[in-house]
Amino acid sequence: MCIITKLIADLCWCSFEQIINVEACESGSIFEGLMPEDLNVYVTTTSNAVESSWGTYCPGMDPPPPPEYMTCLGDLYSVAWMEDSENHNLKEETVGKQYESVKMRKSNQNTYSAGSHVMEYGDKNVKPKKLYLYQGFDPANANLLRMHFASASRWESSIREMLTSYSYGTCVCFQYERLEEGSNKKKEILSEIIEMMMHRAHLDSSIKLIDNLIFGSDVVPSVLKTMRPSGQALVDDWVCLKTVVQAFELHCGSLTHYGMKYMRAFANICNEGVSKDAMEEACGNVCGSYNSTKWSPFIHGYSA
Repeated sequence: MCIITKLIADLCWCSFEQIINVEACESGSIFEGLMPEDLNVYVTTTSNAVESSWGTYCPGMDPPPPPEYMTCLGDLYSVAWMEDSENHNLKEETVGKQYESVKMRKSNQNTYSAGSHVMEYGDKNVKPKKLYLYQGFDPANANLLRMHFASASRWESSIREMLTSYSYGTCVCFQYERLEEGSNKKKEILSEIIEMMMHRAHLDSSIKLIDNLIFGSDVVPSVLKTMRPSGQALVDDWVCLKTVVQAFELHCGSLTHYGMKYMRAFANICNEGVSKDAMEEACGNVCGSYNSTKWSPFIHGYSA
């Protein structure tokens, strides 16, 4: 997690303008309360500090990925800005115009019935400037008029079917459904799904039990869900957050992509001043007997 503060520090040394687009669940938390506005750096993120990102071109969507791909082909945020760039004359379109277009697409026409809040941080003085200054220019697009990505009805249908980026299991289930009944491969996938769901249940219960041991049952819900005001950093001590996450994964197994949703809970543990020793003891008591060989951070790597 100290990588985040190092990123901000490194950006302070930049002498030229930059645009950074960040695609990750809760990506606003990287810059919230930390990103200065005078660094010649403009940042947009796929979501605010508390939301999931969303996949698109996933199995079951219209249009779907090729049949051999049992996964989403992209995150809607990145797909949106890249498709916008492909379909516009970047000597005419501004940075701000693309931000508004991507924000509209990602929010399902500002309804937020699906999707997330695209955010912006840093130096907003670049917004009136033309995109070609940052992305280059394709002469083939010189005569392009502003166009829609797809018909409104088709697009609205697709966005309602978007998958959150936590939904890896959904794609595995699509693969399971398409396999021949009784085949060895289908049995293998079923075993994988069951094992994955069991580990997710383990993560859910472990987090709650650990917080219960540290704080007591009366305050656990608030500690798990407390969100700091907009403009305030996710955590005061990023080194503490890294230490707490690694202590959990060492005893309880890898968070995996699914468990990344608990980063805020770990941040709140640090913000409450819980010591490393107290966290280690709680994790050991809760997960000491858990056989996490397959989910070991030595195999998957630490999440922080």
